[in-house]
Amino acid sequence: MQYDAVIVGAGVAGLACARVLEENQLSYTLLESSDQVGGRIRTDNVDGFTLDHGFQVLQTGYPDLSHYLNLKELDLQKFPAGVAVRFKNRFHIIADPRHHPRYLLSTLASPLGGLRDRIALLRLANQVCRGPFTDIFDQPEEFAMRFLQRYGFTEKFIKSFFVPFLAGACLDKDINVSSRVLMYLLRIFANGDATLPAKGMGEIPHHMARSLSPDALQLKSKVLQVHDNSVKLEDGRTVLGRQIVLATSRPAMEELLQIQSECRSVAESCLYYTADWTPPFKEPLLVLNGEGHGPVNNIAFPSLVAQNYAPSGKTLIAVVVLDDHSIQRSDLEHEVRNQCRQWFGDIVSKWEHIQTRVIEHALPDQSPPTANPYHIPEPLSATIRVCGEYQSLPGLQWALMSGRMAGEELVKAISGE
Repeated sequence: MQYDAVIVGAGVAGLACARVLEENQLSYTLLESSDQVGGRIRTDNVDGFTLDHGFQVLQTGYPDLSHYLNLKELDLQKFPAGVAVRFKNRFHIIADPRHHPRYLLSTLASPLGGLRDRIALLRLANQVCRGPFTDIFDQPEEFAMRFLQRYGFTEKFIKSFFVPFLAGACLDKDINVSSRVLMYLLRIFANGDATLPAKGMGEIPHHMARSLSPDALQLKSKVLQVHDNSVKLEDGRTVLGRQIVLATSRPAMEELLQIQSECRSVAESCLYYTADWTPPFKEPLLVLNGEGHGPVNNIAFPSLVAQNYAPSGKTLIAVVVLDDHSIQRSDLEHEVRNQCRQWFGDIVSKWEHIQTRVIEHALPDQSPPTANPYHIPEPLSATIRVCGEYQSLPGLQWALMSGRMAGEELVKAISGE
């Protein structure tokens, strides 16, 4: 049998592409090497704890997100609209006064920056929220660090706020990301909420997969080679398709096509703990490391946002460490616990380590030049095209949109044959 399309990779980009084909009644098969859909968006249940593959959130500020996902069915639980920044041995809360007026004074009095920084931040927030979202990607781009310096932010505010913010969002503690990435992140944080699906981030791809024909998905089907009208699987099978779509991570795509690029991957480790303890804030704020030393970049408390993340009476703690080659992996948990003890006190000695999740390819590098995610990528050949982070941007919204655009182009190509 020859399918109209063979999709390699059942992450959200591949699932979005498959949905378009299904809606247009084209035949397809969706090949996934692992035992479940989702790619990097996966969730495990360990002893009653809901553990995502690395700390992740669903940003409701992404444009047109409801066109791709039924947000009501996901039962989204909101994080507070603010952060607690560790700076000069104290936690300083910076919050959106529209949602948390009680933190207005602490936000204004924060030592992270001065009046100049507050004015610049208000000016930048106003700029990025004006006009169509697409305008962000039509602007010239530069390194975010240079952009922030030119905009008038002080080095102190950049290092204590923007560095941990972008390190958490892009896994880039050197602020080498594109200024376009910085601007779209500021816009989605300003216009939406950071949320968790009640059952974990893995519910997003499972929710999408349930809308597809059950016999279209082939799990544990690793693809070894890709040709113009076929793919060869590890088990020896050859699957034929009039069109082939690669919806894999960038490293997997490059391996399949036997090509190399200069784009590097960034890694992260997420250490999960549990404790009979709650953080010293009235809301479960995301904690950022504004001090610039130690392995910890940010800490979240998922079970205080979505209670299904932990058994009753327990707090789930997610500590994110960026790729740090100065620390041996065997020493990482010890170093993280020591830093958390400095922040929260001796109670950290009673935290129970559940799991350390190491993600070697957590995100691709997002330094300039970056692709415009609203542009449809050129096919690699007459019958092979890609979707997802390659020739687009990493992120849930862009993966969904890239998959949809690839599916629409497939419909045109197949209908025109």
